[in-house]
Order: sequence, then structure tokens, then C-alpha cells
Amino acid sequence: MKNIKRYTLAVYVLIAIVFILGFQFQVSKAEGVDYVADTMEKREILWLARIIYSETKKESEQVLVAWIVRNRVDTEFRGSTYEQVAKSPAQFSGLHSGDAQYSHNISREYESAGESWKKALSIAKAVYFADESLRPFPETVRHFYSPRSVLVDPDWAATHKPVVVLKDNENEQVRFAFYDSVK
Repeated sequence: MKNIKRYTLAVYVLIAIVFILGFQFQVSKAEGVDYVADTMEKREILWLARIIYSETKKESEQVLVAWIVRNRVDTEFRGSTYEQVAKSPAQFSGLHSGDAQYSHNISREYESAGESWKKALSIAKAVYFADESLRPFPETVRHFYSPRSVLVDPDWAATHKPVVVLKDNENEQVRFAFYDSVK
């Protein structure tokens, strides 16, 4: 319980950082400064944002999903780039070609419209550039799933206990569960 409270506090701190970085991005953009000058960085942030957006539209969940993906890249689990992690088979349902929203999710670009997309893009930038001390959970937390979004729970979930669980406020239904040390 103590760890979950610590993680919850870390999520709120990260959300505040996202807003600050998002504000700085808007100021830099308005002054004609390219916030993300490097083409590779732009591409990586775009892939991270696509993953985030494809998984959830809720900001607090997007922050944690972003860190899961960064943990994967930092530990080279399922790829050493955000694009490789995004394209790793059977990992992110919204980026699977069989998903009804696949074409929409994969087509997102920096200029794409939508409040949820803009949030995902801001969170992707913030997490991409964040100091690792802001990581809300250990680097070994690289798995999550949404029990309400899948027909069958993943096999690995049966043998692991989640380190963070996000629930709906209204009905206390688990929206996301995040797991440590899944191989």
C-alpha cells in the first residue's frame, strides 16, 4: 500500500512536469525555436506518442504507459528504439493491424488534431526528455494491461502481482495494472 501511494504521488508530479514542458514547448514554438531539433528525436517522440494514444486517452494513464515504454527502450526489452518497441508483435493492441483503430492510431502526426492526441504528444516529449530520477516505478516495470479491454488475461499476469493498479472512480473497476519483472 505504501508503494502504491508513492507511485501515485510520482504520477501527479509527472503530470505537473508534463504541463510545464508543454507550456515551454508552446513558448518555444511561438518564438520560432524548434523544441525538438533532431529528426531522430522527433521520430522517436512520435512513436512514443502513438503508443500512448493507442492505449488510453486518460492523461494519468498516458503518463504511466509512457514510462512503461521508456523502460522497455532503456532496458532494450522488445527493441532499442520507440519505433521498434511499438512494432514489436502482440504488444500494443491499438497498434496491431487487426485493431479497429489501427489506421487512425498509426497515422497520427505532430500536426494531427484532437485534445487526447495533443496530451499524448506532450506526455511523450516530457517522458522522452525526463531525468530518470522522475521514473515513477523501477526500470523493470515493463508490462501492463487493461483487464476491461481484453477478452483473456495474459498468461504472465497470472503469475505476477501488479505494482500499480488504476481504477475507475465510479465503479472501482480496474482500468490498468502495471507489472514488474515479467520476462
